[in-house]
Order: sequence, then structure tokens, then C-alpha cells
Amino acid sequence: MILSCSKYGLLCCLFLCFPITSWAERANFSEFCSALDGQWQGSSAKSKQKPIQTKINANCSDDRRQLILTVNPSAKHPLSETWWFRARGEAISLIYFDGVDEDKSQLFSLYHHQGSYSLLGEGELNSRPAMIQLRFDQKEVGWLWLQNIQYLDDDTDRYLFYRGIEMLPAAEQ
Repeated sequence: MILSCSKYGLLCCLFLCFPITSWAERANFSEFCSALDGQWQGSSAKSKQKPIQTKINANCSDDRRQLILTVNPSAKHPLSETWWFRARGEAISLIYFDGVDEDKSQLFSLYHHQGSYSLLGEGELNSRPAMIQLRFDQKEVGWLWLQNIQYLDDDTDRYLFYRGIEMLPAAEQ
């Protein structure tokens, strides 16, 4: 019998989807914020789409409690999209704006493992309930930002790739 994460909550998903030694350690938002702060560039692609070149501007606030990521161009159109993360106690609040649709809000929990970070939260995608994972995998140089989903209204027992963004240090102008 496959357990539905919506019935058993985030904790169940963490232990079913990731080994205990993998992502179970809570992360400090200020460290995450500082690690991503800067100018990045690289290719970006949604599942089954041709990659496009993007620029990512990551601004960590002075108090390291807010991180704004601007991705240009957006996955949907030539405008930019904005990801505004804010530390709120143990939770991380996200407001996402793609330049066209209304703002989307969601709460996440932040985890850390071997230099990489993962934000996990229950939300909605394509009008379906989903567990959303935003992974920032540390590479030798830069990051790989993976956006993964697991729909909660079916029996899929793994995350599905939604979008990937390569974050390499931006070349000096």
C-alpha cells in the first residue's frame, strides 16, 4: 500500500522520499541566503522544453532574512520572474511573480545536506495539490536549481522534474 503524503504530512514525505541521512537536517536561512547572494548565469529548461540562457540576480538582505531571486527571462515569456523568500520563524515564506499571472504564495521548510539546500512545501501546481521541492545542489562552481513536484492526488512515490536552472558565476562585464 502506498501512503499519500497529504494524509501524513511533510514529515512522512521527508522520510519516505529521502533517506534520513540525506535531507533531514534543518538549515539556517541566513547561511542559505548568503550562499546564493550574487550574479549568476546559465541555461534554464522546463521538462520537455528547449533550454534558454538566463541571468539570475540573487540579493540577500543585510539582516540575511530575505532573499530575492530574479530570473530573466522567465520560463513563460521574455519578462523576468521574481522569487521572494523570507524567514518567518521555522518556516520560509515565498512570494512568486512571473510577470504575468497573479502572485503565488507558499510556505516551505528548509533543509541542508553536504553544502546543498532543499525547500519543501505543500502547494498547488496545474490546479492539483502537490509537494513542491526547490533544490539548490552545490556544484564545483555554482549551483543547480532543480524545481521538482510530487502530485498528492496520485500514487507517484517520487518527485518529477519540473524545471532546472544552472547557476554559474556571471562573467565580469
